[in-house]
Amino acid sequence: MKEIYQKLRSLTGKSYGLYKSLAQKTWKFGDFELEFLHVQGDPYAPPSRLKFRIPLSALGFSPELANNAVKRLALADFLLRRLAEEITAQSVGVDFPISIANPGQEILTRNSLWVGGPSENEGVAIVEATLWVKLPGDHRMVDVPNACDILTSILPDTLSTSLYCFGEGAIESARRHIESLEVRTELLAALEMAKLVAFVPDGAILPRASGISELPLASAVSFKSPPEMRVTLKACGREITGMGIPKGITVIAGGAYHGKSTLLSALEKAVYPHIPGDGREWIVVDSTAVRICDEGGRSVRNTRIAPLVRELPSGISTENFSTLSASGSTSEASNLLEAIEFGAHTVLIDEDTSAVNFLIRDPRMQKLVGASREPLIPLIDRARELTSLGLNIVLVAGACGDYLNVADTVIVMNQYQPEWATHRAKEICASEPPHRLPEDHPPFIQGLSRSLLAYVEELLPHVRPTSPVERQVKVRVQGGRLQIGFVEAEIGPIPQFCDSAQRYGAGLIVLNLLQNAVDKPSLECIEKIYAQIANVGFRKIPQGMNRDVALPRPAEIAMTLLRLRNY
Repeated sequence: MKEIYQKLRSLTGKSYGLYKSLAQKTWKFGDFELEFLHVQGDPYAPPSRLKFRIPLSALGFSPELANNAVKRLALADFLLRRLAEEITAQSVGVDFPISIANPGQEILTRNSLWVGGPSENEGVAIVEATLWVKLPGDHRMVDVPNACDILTSILPDTLSTSLYCFGEGAIESARRHIESLEVRTELLAALEMAKLVAFVPDGAILPRASGISELPLASAVSFKSPPEMRVTLKACGREITGMGIPKGITVIAGGAYHGKSTLLSALEKAVYPHIPGDGREWIVVDSTAVRICDEGGRSVRNTRIAPLVRELPSGISTENFSTLSASGSTSEASNLLEAIEFGAHTVLIDEDTSAVNFLIRDPRMQKLVGASREPLIPLIDRARELTSLGLNIVLVAGACGDYLNVADTVIVMNQYQPEWATHRAKEICASEPPHRLPEDHPPFIQGLSRSLLAYVEELLPHVRPTSPVERQVKVRVQGGRLQIGFVEAEIGPIPQFCDSAQRYGAGLIVLNLLQNAVDKPSLECIEKIYAQIANVGFRKIPQGMNRDVALPRPAEIAMTLLRLRNY
């Protein structure tokens, strides 16, 4: 600490730009090592980016808490939340110079704080974090007194207060955080053995505080599984009882405001682990599950939608479909078939966010508009065929009763509690045969994953800096709009992104895919880079430490890639 203090004192009376000399070496702060990744150019520019490293043992935590990937992910999340809470507490009512990404309810791989295993760091488990620090200026000069205060007092105190293990309470809290993720991991592994697509434990809290909050609703009724669907899964020496949703086609019915969409939303979010106390921490669903929605206006390029859409008017082929503005039904057909192409074994669909003609066509419309004049093949006509190919469908249906005819399992939500209604649904179907007219469709033929190089080749000339002063292609995310050089994508409607850090992460990964495109299946390329980041973090990805970044699933990376277009 003395060394950086002396360095700052040497900048007395010097131009603000000389702060950049701090980036020329790594600084020692007791147990910590500090590195400047980016130094702001003036006092009014975005804050400087700093990275620190410290051995896990120096913080007082046992290396046993970081001896596998699951533990390291949970411990990193635990430490990040402690650091973020400390910074937030100190920021109340003051212009605090330090900031860090505030995580949501999900436990994600983030570059904000990473716990590296011994194999990565010469036999020592390391904690590595990145944060933002506003370096003070006196007009255009270095403000030495305040800079010394921030870098030699406020920053070390903040790190020490939040990260050092003070007493057994901190260790026990860390262990609970880790154990919760370990239980969730084993529950997920148990799904396949139990031939289940999802599991919702008794006592789970599904409703959220509001439409803009992922916090649990304080007055929510806890989940209770129907006896007919109750299963017990074993995880970490525990026996956990809840509702098991079997493979196949599941219809979730019920009256308005009784919890149909709430259950589906909980399953949609359960592709990511959640923190203890969230209420959804032990809900698990097939990790490849994708929410499918109507996304009218989306860009589609070179997607084979022929299994659901026959030749369109004016001879537009659906074997290699492209459009800058898809309709509701063609966008949803594209979303479904792209999800299958990129490895989804389960799709989650809500009637409320779907194009009606994508889901069904009633007999009157069949008579009015004959099959020869209707290019769409509704999902209901493909549902059984898709399950025979290994796809599971979970569908919320409040009005499309014809889906009861193809359902393997029917759940009725009643005042936020599920009831098993499969037997009753079959009785209704037997007493009231469907009136839809039979239609002949060609067999569903699943396409192969497209070549990455072939798909992106026409975009590559546009993947370049947007300004003469930029030395590299920048990734920018503004709301739901992603920009990579002169290529863009509207990724806001992709439903299973958690936050802007994940969207930025998807953009960085897609940039890496574009710059290293090879003639291999796109899914293979995505899974390779995903595994690399999951194992060693973002630090080996170009620009991976420049911004707050979180790791999305391969599914969201693929959806981002598929929405690219040049402008």
